[in-house]
Amino acid sequence: MPYTVLITGANKGIGYEAVKLLAQKKPDAIILLGSRSTKNGEDAIAKMKSSAPSHDFSNVKVLPIDITSSSSLFSAAEHVKSTYTTLDALIHNSGISELDGDGKHPAIFDVNVRGAKDCVATFAPILTPKTGIITVVSSEVGAWYTATVDPSTKAKLEDIEGVSWEKVEGWMKDWEAMADGKEAKEKWVPLDKGMIGSKYCASKGILNPWLRKYAATHLEVRFAVVCPGYCATELNHFQGPRPASAGGESIIWPVLNEFESGKFYQDGKEMAFAQELPDWAK
Repeated sequence: MPYTVLITGANKGIGYEAVKLLAQKKPDAIILLGSRSTKNGEDAIAKMKSSAPSHDFSNVKVLPIDITSSSSLFSAAEHVKSTYTTLDALIHNSGISELDGDGKHPAIFDVNVRGAKDCVATFAPILTPKTGIITVVSSEVGAWYTATVDPSTKAKLEDIEGVSWEKVEGWMKDWEAMADGKEAKEKWVPLDKGMIGSKYCASKGILNPWLRKYAATHLEVRFAVVCPGYCATELNHFQGPRPASAGGESIIWPVLNEFESGKFYQDGKEMAFAQELPDWAK
């Protein structure tokens, strides 16, 4: 069977660029373009063919998948298993910063945190034994959030041994209580602190501890957390200084290179899970 890679959230932005790049770098592999809409996925492939006519992209296949739907995840995994037997690499890229202009929408945690957990849990059982790779796209903003939050809360986010999914759920609910002006147990970054106080940044700060715990307790999986960098995409209203293609290159790096499992990478370089907020973001 051919080497098979699934990239979720791949009909546009960084995911699209990742599929486009990987399809050309691994022409003998099957690259599954995850998209909630089959039409959007097919349109994305047509766009690739038009922009890079030297490659026919026949090795790219659309896989309908909605990571917030358990039935959709199940159907997608069953299709991969029946068609390709195993999955060699999962690149979980799906993520949102708002929905319908609402930066506090419940879907942000549903997609960025719960969706990541459910996607990993669904596809991990069909990974190719010993060599299977899981790559989850997080963000440096999660590392900034961890470094910025109150020290007492930071200590809990960094206590990887003590992390559980129940705690992650509790953190999400506690953050939402704070955002609604209710009493919260933890001292989260206030909403009035600009970008770093956003639910998007909080989602990445809350997701990273679970990713680290998963990697530490599933040593049978080669697991990488990656940051695409601040790229100009629809997610940030095309404000990022990096092109989406650079982000695509960054997130496919673990599929093409050796890496240390459980680490955080950007452009192939290891990053810390807690980083001081840069001056431009303060």
